[in-house]
Amino acid sequence: MIRKKEILALPPVPAVKKGGSVTAQMAGGVLVLNCYQNGDLLGRWCMDTETGRYLTWKAETGEWEERKLMTVYEFQPSWYSRYSWYKEEGGVEFDTQQDQETMEKALKKRDWEKDAFRLIGSREEAYQSSRRDRAAEKKQERLERQMESVPALPRGLRSWIHQVSGGEDYLFLAKGGKNRWFCTACGAVSERKEPEAEKPKEGSAVTCKSCGRQIRYAGRKRLIRRQTHCILLHDMGEKESVARHIDVRITWDNTGRRAELSEGVRLVMYRKYKKRACEIYYSQKPKTDWPAFFLPVQNVCFDRTNQANRRIQPGYLYPDGIQEALAGTKYEAWTSIFQEAAGKGILMDYNLAMCATGNTYLIRTCEYLIKGRFFRLTAESVDRFSLYHGYRGPLHIGGEDIREVFGIRDRQKINRIRDMDGGETAVKWMRESEASGRKISREFFSWAQETGLAPGDLKGTGTTPEQAMHYMRRQQEESYPGKSGQEVLEQWQDYLSMCRQLKKEITDPMISRPRELKRRHDEAVEAIGTIRKLEEVKKNRKQAEELEQEMRKKYPGAEKNLEEIRNTYEYEDGEYRILVPKRLSEIALEGCALHHCVGSSERYYERIMRHETYICFLRKTSEPEVPYYTIEVEPGGTIRQHRSMYDEEPDIEKIRGFLKKWQQVIRSRMKAEDHRRAKISRNLREDNLRQLKEANNTRVLAGLMEDFMEAAETEETSQEAI
Repeated sequence: MIRKKEILALPPVPAVKKGGSVTAQMAGGVLVLNCYQNGDLLGRWCMDTETGRYLTWKAETGEWEERKLMTVYEFQPSWYSRYSWYKEEGGVEFDTQQDQETMEKALKKRDWEKDAFRLIGSREEAYQSSRRDRAAEKKQERLERQMESVPALPRGLRSWIHQVSGGEDYLFLAKGGKNRWFCTACGAVSERKEPEAEKPKEGSAVTCKSCGRQIRYAGRKRLIRRQTHCILLHDMGEKESVARHIDVRITWDNTGRRAELSEGVRLVMYRKYKKRACEIYYSQKPKTDWPAFFLPVQNVCFDRTNQANRRIQPGYLYPDGIQEALAGTKYEAWTSIFQEAAGKGILMDYNLAMCATGNTYLIRTCEYLIKGRFFRLTAESVDRFSLYHGYRGPLHIGGEDIREVFGIRDRQKINRIRDMDGGETAVKWMRESEASGRKISREFFSWAQETGLAPGDLKGTGTTPEQAMHYMRRQQEESYPGKSGQEVLEQWQDYLSMCRQLKKEITDPMISRPRELKRRHDEAVEAIGTIRKLEEVKKNRKQAEELEQEMRKKYPGAEKNLEEIRNTYEYEDGEYRILVPKRLSEIALEGCALHHCVGSSERYYERIMRHETYICFLRKTSEPEVPYYTIEVEPGGTIRQHRSMYDEEPDIEKIRGFLKKWQQVIRSRMKAEDHRRAKISRNLREDNLRQLKEANNTRVLAGLMEDFMEAAETEETSQEAI
């Protein structure tokens, strides 16, 4: 043991050498090294030769510290200098050979240890290492004693988690027989012989012939797994309690049902605490190591570090022991709320609720909601809490009564939210219903909650809530099979956003609710990409040449076909002029200038390539360089579409009069090959219209028929065709 007063009372052995010099002496079982610099005593370094503990006394301050010998000479300990410090800046050495031998004898120098100061450094590090090991051992012992107080898991936990998470069971094809079926609910094998046409659909409800329970048909699957999470609250004695977060994996197959548990986090809650209300301990076993949980509790390793990356998740709260565990802790205010939520089997982020303990408004609101049977809304309100921003949901949690909290005056509407177990989405739509006076069906409320559709999502679409529901359901069936309502909603919102960028009139149902949403969405993406590309092309001639080469390669022969029809199709009168583009890039630039889809959709270039239709430009004679109308025309002069800026049609009656004259000119110039191509184009157009009629796409049909102008066949052209 190092007795400081005895050391200081012992006169230090003086140094003879100049510079850095160290003398050695013994004080019982303590080695004392006196450190001098040019004869001045800087300090004294002492080490207990039995325990290895060391202390340093500095003459300048007169204080004792647990410092290494090098610090007496004001060297900073670091990984690269800890063994060579005594050689720096003139060096430090023992005053005499006897001083060095005294040190080596006291520290039990071994034969292979040559350097005296390295010997001191190694003993200092050995002491620190043993000290860390002792601290870790004591910490582990305290942790093990604490974890031994955690009670065993309830016997019925696995059955409970199965029931509260859905209680589903399945009918699997049993081993050893084509018509033998195994029920995971009762474990019995039964015979089922059903005609192929009467076999139940995968996942549909069937009745077990043995136990009579409703179960799910799993004819094609051999294994079903689902993961969930549960929380248990336990009292651990007078001073503390624990919240245990357990990951659960439920497995069904033709051998039965199993619930595997993996405890990930333990939150120890203290009573009468001074510093911390709780401490979090993480399992050192990864979640995938499911069998680790079946070891005895004291052998399951928990620590403050989260090396296995375990996480706290929303889950189901076990209903027993809640009041006893929370009593006297910081989280006691949640007791009645947690008891109600656990009894109703509510999936909720209970840990986040405990983090919100300081928010009395939220606790009061959640208590009212849970007692008022607003179960979904309770869970969603907890999810809306943030440690940094507090509650950020739609409810007014500081309200004095229920109407103020919900922001709804009509109590019947609030009752409707409760009756349908509505959440925040239902609150938003009920407010919208009250503000607009529009009644909303229960079916829509359920669907809106499933998809997350908010009232603001329909702004500018020109649809009622029910129209939006039916439209999105249809898109799920036709354009996005297998996609969720939320995914379809995202695609629709993305499409409407692009329409706004393209300055389309989204109040028009044909634009805001296209029959084929996926195709229109992809076209909008392509159109925006083309516009951006063309904007760059306008600034860079080299890019323009690259674009032309790319389009010629992609649509071979299309520019040649336009050149062939130039003499037949170009025409002008005193007011208007028809031009045939020389390059495909001109069509792209025209569509970009007029903000319509003709230049951005591949189908128009493909039609030109196979002589199905052509693209021509209608300009005012007074402004031949200014884009005005884009015309899609068949080889026989029949006009399929005419589009101006943003798909609008200025001076349309005058334009149609000019187009009729132009059609007559085309018919008079046509040759036999033109008539053959006109017949093929007409057949293709009729096939397309037939498909639209079969799909009941009335809006697209109406738009096409509005533009459609068939060329009237004169007697002269008929004879020429013959």
